[in-house]
Amino acid sequence: MHLRNAPTKLMKEQGYSEGYRYPHDEPDAFSPGVQYLPDDLKQSVFYEPTDRGLEKKIKEKLNYLRTLNKSTS
Repeated sequence: MHLRNAPTKLMKEQGYSEGYRYPHDEPDAFSPGVQYLPDDLKQSVFYEPTDRGLEKKIKEKLNYLRTLNKSTS
């Protein structure tokens, strides 16, 4: 429900978007602990960067964000 848009008063009353944390308003533009995928996909890894070129920096950032997520669970 926290990801659903609440453009109407009724939807707001029903709890749509309640508790939504806008990532760009958070430190590091990341909302640790927020789950966007269904439970059965929660632990899935869809991309694992290499240690080459720009992917090395991407890997460092992903590892950092994963540590933030672990500290909130």
